[in-house]
Amino acid sequence: MSVLSSCKDMIGSSFLCQCGLTHTIPLRHVIIKQKAEEDVPLIVAELRMGKRGLMICDDNTWELAGNRIFEMLSDKGYDIGVCMLEQKPIVIPNENAITQILLKFDPSTDFLIVVGSGTINDLTRFISHRTGKPYIIFATAPSMDGYASTVSPLLINGFKRTYPAVHPLAIIADTDMLCSAPDDMILAGFGDILGKVTSLADWQMSVIVMHERLCPVAKNMVQRALEEVLSKASQIAQRKPEGIQALMEALILSGIAMMLTGNSRPASGSEHHISHYIEMKYFMQGRQPLLHGTKVGLAVLYTVALYNELVFLDPKNIDIPHLVITRTSYQEWCQRVNKVFGPIAHEVIGSNDSKNWNPAIYERRLYDIKEKWETHLKPLISSVPSLNTVKEWLHTAGANFTLRALGIEESLVEEALLYAKEIRPYYTILRLADDLGILEEKIKEIMNLV
Repeated sequence: MSVLSSCKDMIGSSFLCQCGLTHTIPLRHVIIKQKAEEDVPLIVAELRMGKRGLMICDDNTWELAGNRIFEMLSDKGYDIGVCMLEQKPIVIPNENAITQILLKFDPSTDFLIVVGSGTINDLTRFISHRTGKPYIIFATAPSMDGYASTVSPLLINGFKRTYPAVHPLAIIADTDMLCSAPDDMILAGFGDILGKVTSLADWQMSVIVMHERLCPVAKNMVQRALEEVLSKASQIAQRKPEGIQALMEALILSGIAMMLTGNSRPASGSEHHISHYIEMKYFMQGRQPLLHGTKVGLAVLYTVALYNELVFLDPKNIDIPHLVITRTSYQEWCQRVNKVFGPIAHEVIGSNDSKNWNPAIYERRLYDIKEKWETHLKPLISSVPSLNTVKEWLHTAGANFTLRALGIEESLVEEALLYAKEIRPYYTILRLADDLGILEEKIKEIMNLV
């Protein structure tokens, strides 16, 4: 049984969860099969979406499937407009792309249809939320885990922030098309799923240290998705349908998990924060961005290495009075953020709560960390696989996410490890190492290990 079929009964339903909340999965259809585009008119009709639609695509996805879907819908009497995003070499989820879609959007539009993958879906999900018009997606590559998500990571004013959005009513994908997707997109999807190795650990760490809520259904959903993809890494490398379908289903499940929690917590941790930091720096420097999952696949090597290093920490060496006295003040932190982040520093400062620099709060957190180290934190940290194991998984999948292969400078990754924690308020392995006063020291060590 596939991981997606095991959760099939949840799709389109509401249920009372073990976490104490009632969850709803309003996604109505997930179709992954050969010649899936033929189902698009049937799905639009079944969902009673109306007769006027706007298709959002780029020139590549138009040629790949958009033109055929347009013709099929037109033949069935639908009035379909087309917004072909024209940013080169790739579409960036920023104000320009949002404006381009809105300029093509007519208030009389009944529904939106995406033909594409990551960025195009993120943009349309945001537009769907803001306009109240439902949307479906025809996915063209297994490249990222946001297909079913209800949040959109957008690059606004140069700062990568997650905005509230809305789910699609249907996700449709053709298996032959997925298998023939470019190598870098398939491997980006593998990298995005591999990132769950530390995102799940980070989430559980925050439960221990910050008493954050954890949804066991969402956690187990992502864990099963991760395990299924790792078990089929060689089939993914060979583009075998069973491997690519497992990858696509895992990416969709990851998005459903985010739908359950209403945020990106089940699927995004320190490795994603590093990816976002690198992306923002690339944008500020005018460099061509890398695929999101590719950066996550690189980042997870470093976050896993950091977990591996902290296994050896002796809680007796946590000198709480010294850490409290020597900790950087909020004012000093703001000065550092202004220097590092430049024009987007105000966004970074605004996303962090100044009370976290309160000495009394910090001191209580350190005592909590020290008290729970042997019973809770060390077992969790020890459960993260070794760096060598993660490298073997990447090798099996045919992914080369080294600095040299991706053309990323070592200094940028070192900088990201030090400052990526500032761009999201979530507690992660980076914040734990910072709390313990050892982040800079450990960064130097893991840069040599990876």
